Amino acid sequence: MPLLIATRLASSPIHGLGLFAEEAVAAGTPVWAFDARIDRLLEPDDAVLTDFPQVARLIDFHGCVIEGVGVLLPGDDARFLNHADGPSIGRADPGDWRRFVARRDIAAGEEITCNYEDICADVREAGAALYLTGKAG
Repeated sequence: MPLLIATRLASSPIHGLGLFAEEAVAAGTPVWAFDARIDRLLEPDDAVLTDFPQVARLIDFHGCVIEGVGVLLPGDDARFLNHADGPSIGRADPGDWRRFVARRDIAAGEEITCNYEDICADVREAGAALYLTGKAG
């Protein structure tokens, strides 16, 4: 998912590294879009996951199960988006996971967040609170 706005990685008060806006972003601005040239969609049993353990580790930390599609591994810094119950970005269309927009104005220097339950079927099934603590089934 190539990011469509200027961003930087920095230490996050939410968790580890986070993605921060370099410039102010107006509500409704496209922020992120899936691009198969950059991002990977894998089947859960894809051979690359057994052939390359580091890819499996990336999936564990940064992958997202998209219901009916596969496992998404962002190819850029979008993989550092942290979860928030009141996120700054969300789906442009509720039925389409491939494009995200700013839900509200985002200030320069503010951490950009998404709601993992809105995107990832595995998080939605477990509930974000359990998923984020590592206690989900």
